[in-house]
Amino acid sequence: MTYAPPPPPPPGAGYPAPPPQGYPAPPPSGYPGAPANPVQLSIEYQERFSRGLGCLGALLFYGRMIALIPVFICLLLAGIVVAIVAWVMQLVVVLTGHYPKGPHSFVTGYVRYSTRTTAWYLGLTDKYPGFFNFKV
Repeated sequence: MTYAPPPPPPPGAGYPAPPPQGYPAPPPSGYPGAPANPVQLSIEYQERFSRGLGCLGALLFYGRMIALIPVFICLLLAGIVVAIVAWVMQLVVVLTGHYPKGPHSFVTGYVRYSTRTTAWYLGLTDKYPGFFNFKV
């Protein structure tokens, strides 16, 4: 039995599909003047990591999960408030076209805190996230 590759698709059947009638084509990725993504993440690589903290994550991350119980409680409580604030702010945006700076800082601070917690849990950093630490 011999293997024959499948025939090529007919012209125009490739991906991405052309835009629907009346819509402009999306700009190519990386074109000059493209706006930068407003959400960026960078986690600096550490040259040395703690072996003791590595032991916490060695057995399916159970040690790190136990160490993060207080942080998970903080994330849960703050997450409830963030969900309410974000929902109310969507109504504010609909009515005014503006997202107030204070609630924006609060919601983005929660996202940063959650990301720092995930980075510590996965062993990408040795710095414990702390409690309700929404600062940069």
